[in-house]
Amino acid sequence: MRWAGILVAVVLLCLAPVPVRAASAVDRFTILRAEKPFELDGTLSDPRWTAALRRHTLTNVFSRTAARSEVQVAVFYDDKNLYVGFRLQQSAVITATQSVNNIGFGIDDFIGIGVDPLGNGQRAYWFETTPRGVRYQQANENVRYLPVWQAQASVTRGGWTAMLIVPLNIMKIPSNGVQHWRINFERYIAATAERDSWAFDSLMANYPVANFPDFRESRWWPTIVGMVLSGVVPPPRPRAEIYALDASGGNRDVYTTVSGTTYTAPPRYFGIDASYPIKPTINLDIALSPDFSNVEVDQQTITPQQFNRNYKEYRPFFAQGAPFINTELEDYEFNFPQDQIFYSPSIGLFNRGVKLEGTQGINSFGVLEVAGDDPSGPQNFDDTAFGFLHKRPDNTLAVWADGVLAHHEGIHDSTLEFGAYGRSLASGLVYSFDHASEYGTAVTNPSQAQKTDALFDIQKAGPFEATVGWVDIGNQYNPIDGFTNIADVRGPDAQVDWVITPQKWTALKNYEFYLYADRWLDAQGQVHEADADTYWTIRTKKLLTMNFGYQNATQRQYGGNFYSGYYNNYANAVTQRLSAPFVGFTLGDGAPNSFNAQYQWGPFDGTYLTQIATTTIYQFGRRASLEFDYAATLERPLDGIPMVVNGQELRRLVFGVPLGGDGNASFAYRAISGTGGFAVPGKDLAFGVRKRFHNGSELFVNYGTPAASSTLDRLIVKYLVRVGGGL
Repeated sequence: MRWAGILVAVVLLCLAPVPVRAASAVDRFTILRAEKPFELDGTLSDPRWTAALRRHTLTNVFSRTAARSEVQVAVFYDDKNLYVGFRLQQSAVITATQSVNNIGFGIDDFIGIGVDPLGNGQRAYWFETTPRGVRYQQANENVRYLPVWQAQASVTRGGWTAMLIVPLNIMKIPSNGVQHWRINFERYIAATAERDSWAFDSLMANYPVANFPDFRESRWWPTIVGMVLSGVVPPPRPRAEIYALDASGGNRDVYTTVSGTTYTAPPRYFGIDASYPIKPTINLDIALSPDFSNVEVDQQTITPQQFNRNYKEYRPFFAQGAPFINTELEDYEFNFPQDQIFYSPSIGLFNRGVKLEGTQGINSFGVLEVAGDDPSGPQNFDDTAFGFLHKRPDNTLAVWADGVLAHHEGIHDSTLEFGAYGRSLASGLVYSFDHASEYGTAVTNPSQAQKTDALFDIQKAGPFEATVGWVDIGNQYNPIDGFTNIADVRGPDAQVDWVITPQKWTALKNYEFYLYADRWLDAQGQVHEADADTYWTIRTKKLLTMNFGYQNATQRQYGGNFYSGYYNNYANAVTQRLSAPFVGFTLGDGAPNSFNAQYQWGPFDGTYLTQIATTTIYQFGRRASLEFDYAATLERPLDGIPMVVNGQELRRLVFGVPLGGDGNASFAYRAISGTGGFAVPGKDLAFGVRKRFHNGSELFVNYGTPAASSTLDRLIVKYLVRVGGGL
């Protein structure tokens, strides 16, 4: 028995992943002073690169083993720029299909550098380039981060090289003197969907590149040494974006929000968003007569690509420093979008706004005031929102507080929130608590206008994560400027997420199990919401992903209102049931050409519902891309009462072509037909042209909007001028 045990141990050891010495937060990276500036050269012909390039071991985040392809890196700096050089080996086919900057991220190979000038993750940046020199960038302070910087790349025998020039003035550097930045390097190989990272920890999530980057990972990034800045941090200089806009057509005064709400308002012809840096990391932002025509987000929505850029809030005033206003860090309702007491998309047409936001040390803060005359909601409003976050660099402790003081026409509504979490680096245990209270003219019982959440979470290598939580939301809790999935619930919820990377089944990349359950009661003790969901995802190394799962749920509705029984005095309560298995697959997952299909069936809301959805994306070399979507629903009665069987169909065709490296044109046609279903039938035609110039200014020409249920006869021409580099 003893020898058998030894034999089993040896076999398991042989099957275990090869250990790799990954970089972590305790490591250091030497950055070099450039005595004279580098010329942009993707071949790295400057002899300083040859002397400085050093091999760095990256880790495959999926397999938890050393990356198969070698990467050499060197970083220089001077008083104006950061110069980054990469020499990459690659045996897999090089993928470089995209030709327009900031469109199609995650479809091609890329190499990038992550930079955290503060060292605590509250203001971090990523800069990436592809083998064609196409650029992408992200910042956790602003989803609209679009600075001017440079990149160039060159394909070589057995790999490729790249050079990045990142101006220091496009990042918010807290001060001159000795710098303690954290940095990281990551690459992506599209042919094998392989994500490699220099900094690595076993807790790093095994997510698809579509969800990259996760700025929470910055707590594992190494620290630089050798960088001293003197007189580099610029003095405060105003920055602005000024627009001029004109519209024509029969619907020139009709506007549609991203969520599909349509309203009529006089067109705005001029407006300005401006920012004044009070300190290097603290800004005063203002907006006067801001644009609400949606042309930027429309163009991103139309453009065919697997991974659309995620514009949570496209308006510059709300986008800049948004995490400093919404400081709540944890999500307590695991299977739903995160609740927020200030949800800026709920603020419609506004006339002016002022905001103070920024970071100081390990603290971030923000306060804003916004006023307007919203034709899609209460006619007049003047609202204030604020937030504060104190977070340790190692992510072991954080406390936050935020609030909203909303003053709408005839309505006053105030919500205050505070919370905290702690994390044990040794055990992986996370514990968190959050409480919010609402007061106002619509609240008759303050004890029922409160929300309390708590959770315990354990994270282990694998990665493996299990969470148990408690949710208690009163039946009158409903912040007017917020987003809350459901109220009048109290009870537990839990989730388990386990990603397994097999060592014997070499064809598989990994497989993932996810389980979720909740059971929430209303104020009368009846089950308001109960869910029990299971998901199983299999990812292969041949870019085939398969999904299987089962959703089982009940939801109690009160006179058709599921949010809370309070508003209907709990009358006419009906419990609806969902019991639906589903299957799906993606061919070419993450590749330029792909096909995705999902099928689900089962009882839903009094009917037997069958749903199918497919998406086909095809890339015509480097010149054009095509997307075709087809979806259909079929509803049959469950109770045997004769009724007409309802069904809907959606067909959507999208075509896009590049216009140089910083421009694109796109065309979309969508048709929804049938009865019943969940969408308004109609035909919608929309097209758009976008061009960005060398100085950062942009031109937009849009007809219609993809957010409308039918074609809007509206042509918009907008020119955006960026002053001082823009916001």
